Amino acid sequence: MKGKVYLIGAGPGDLGLMTLKAVEVLKQADTVVFDRLINPHVLKLVPKDVELIDVSKFPGNHTIPQAEINCILADKALQGKKVIRLKGGDPFVFGRGGEEALHLYGRGIDFEVIPGVTSAVSVLAYAGIPVTHRGIASSFHVITGHGKSEDDFPDFEALAKLEGTLVFLMGIKNMEHIIGRLIECGKPADTPTAVIMNGTTPYQKIAVGTLSNICDNAKKGNIKNPAVIVVGDVVKLRSKLSWYENGRLFGKRILFVGSFDKQNGMPNSGSPLQRLRQEGADVFIYPTLNITTIKQNVKKLIDGIQSFDILIFTSKNGVESFVKCMKEYKLDARYLHNKQIWAVGPQTAAKLSQAHLYADVVPDTYTSKALLNHVTQEDKGKRAAIITSDIGGERIISGLTSCGLKAHKVIAYENRPNIEVKEQLLEVIHDGIDMAIFTSPSSFNFMREIVGDEIEALKDAQIAVIGPVTKQAIQKAGYTVDIMPQEHTLKGLSEEILAYY
Repeated sequence: MKGKVYLIGAGPGDLGLMTLKAVEVLKQADTVVFDRLINPHVLKLVPKDVELIDVSKFPGNHTIPQAEINCILADKALQGKKVIRLKGGDPFVFGRGGEEALHLYGRGIDFEVIPGVTSAVSVLAYAGIPVTHRGIASSFHVITGHGKSEDDFPDFEALAKLEGTLVFLMGIKNMEHIIGRLIECGKPADTPTAVIMNGTTPYQKIAVGTLSNICDNAKKGNIKNPAVIVVGDVVKLRSKLSWYENGRLFGKRILFVGSFDKQNGMPNSGSPLQRLRQEGADVFIYPTLNITTIKQNVKKLIDGIQSFDILIFTSKNGVESFVKCMKEYKLDARYLHNKQIWAVGPQTAAKLSQAHLYADVVPDTYTSKALLNHVTQEDKGKRAAIITSDIGGERIISGLTSCGLKAHKVIAYENRPNIEVKEQLLEVIHDGIDMAIFTSPSSFNFMREIVGDEIEALKDAQIAVIGPVTKQAIQKAGYTVDIMPQEHTLKGLSEEILAYY
């Protein structure tokens, strides 16, 4: 049985500019063939067991020839696989997608093209440069800047006469030639020009000038590939229309090692972490905790549920473990009649509500200590099951016991170091981080266990924590905590980070 190949444009760099259809198909992939121009966070959208093939090409260094890439696509499809060819920008805009499609056609293999947002328009927009503008430019022209000889370039005499915006893709290596030929062929030397590097990403950098000085300005600004060259009067609008670089966190590298509600490793559009991205930060999400449900413990609790009066959930992970077992045994809320449900924090309560279980007690301050303030005289003598992790719950159990309750710890899940993220963590640390976010003592302790002495890099970064228990653990280890919100939630933490900057 033949498979199918999807030629997908991943857009210019900002993950949010990928199309919904592209994301949908990626999640169904068997094999993903990708290149260097895609945002590496995109690969978190694919299932863990997907085959990943890196066919990256660098200017002047095509490690895997195009003919071989064509064969990889076809061979994988002939194995019956759903193959994704993932390209930066749009596959049919200087992406050689047409060549790959023709090869597949010639071998009788089904394919589909999912267009991407091209850098020829989007990168300019993120730089505050409209590619067209009434009264300034009524047309734009996209040109390859990747020629090896004069014959590979379009007619510069014709280009120089055009009044519309000129956009050159992949032209840094040949920039002096491109600019020189435009001037030679009559384009005024004072024509506004810009070069945009790493457009639509937190590493966006821009050199602005005219044809006469743009090459020098780009060198001074250390502008390198990938970059877009734009020539035309629309460049002058950047001084008023620049917006992306105004983000409060623009260019900041933020490492998040906690856990959160996620789909294939990426925060959803409404998550607090996404808010940090919207303000220009590059957020690296590498949870250091590997959470495993202890099924037999949860089953034992469910079997003996009638012996408890109160169910106390200390985290959403405990809720997930509990609800998962309830579903497995085809039990619903009726099974929990006459039981009180307490939750530490709104995130835990929200996770309960997703299973149509609603907490009777949620403290205003999102800590175990605050939960104890809700214990009443009527609760004394009641039996409470504290559904928590192997390393959690001790404080609340001690507090409940002091208040006269009979507290029983149920280890619903285990926290273990997530060794799988070691390579990625080390890479991010070596490249430098501005801030690290910790949501529990274990997220910090496991990071230290995973990366060893490299954790010393935190002494040169800001540290943000979700609450006092985490703050105390990190300070005890000799590190300074810079940010802790009054509201001990990810939302509260993200707002405090934005206020800090």
